[in-house]
Amino acid sequence: MNSFSRIILLACFSTILIARPAFAADDSPLLGKPGKVLFEDDFSRPDMVPKWKVGLGFFTIQDGVVTAAENPADNHGAFAFIDPHIAYKDIEAEFSFKFDGGKSCAFRMDDTNYTGSHSGHIIRATIRPTGVTLDDSKFGSMKTDLYEKNKDPNTPPEEKKQILAIMKARTAAFKVDLDLTKWHQARVEVVGDEMLVSIDGKPVGYMKSEGVDHPTKNAVGFTIGGKSIQLDNLKVWEATASPGWPGHRADVLGSLQKAP
Repeated sequence: MNSFSRIILLACFSTILIARPAFAADDSPLLGKPGKVLFEDDFSRPDMVPKWKVGLGFFTIQDGVVTAAENPADNHGAFAFIDPHIAYKDIEAEFSFKFDGGKSCAFRMDDTNYTGSHSGHIIRATIRPTGVTLDDSKFGSMKTDLYEKNKDPNTPPEEKKQILAIMKARTAAFKVDLDLTKWHQARVEVVGDEMLVSIDGKPVGYMKSEGVDHPTKNAVGFTIGGKSIQLDNLKVWEATASPGWPGHRADVLGSLQKAP
């Protein structure tokens, strides 16, 4: 093998090593049918701007990969949203992620104009190394009156217990077992009042709740807990209902591993 061939072989091998997974729009979505692309980012630039606005924490890009980490001084997860916002209701969203010491990676779908929940939080899908949680934040943990009473030190313990029960009823938790040494692919599907999460092509979490059907969502972003999570290849499509979903729903729900 001559020197030129060795160089070509080494370059190809290096590309394979650093390649990160990315879904295609037709890679067996179940709940929704992807339509127009609303947003995409492969992070092939040195900064989060101009496509993102960072709120708290640290978000850096190196070699086409975002590393996001919480700033302990903030007492809040690191978060960033796409900029500018996009108007949507039902979506397919796909991204690659890898745990690098972080605790959680939440994909958030909010409405910054909505005042009925804290900071316009609507729904989210949170991935942890051993679990996935889907949240109807609009009518659960972030509903304005519930949120404020839960934070109020003067709220009686019995009332707070009832509030926490209402919040928990608006979540759905499932078990997963992720290899922390590898990149994974996530898909979040939202159509009507249903939300489905898949990892590496396998459904892992499902929720049917009123808040999921919020009609005027406009923000898409991530919240990262701990240090740190790597992200890449985000793509968001407009979605419509998949005609085959009703026939698959029972089997999909039966395959999920609910958390206690």
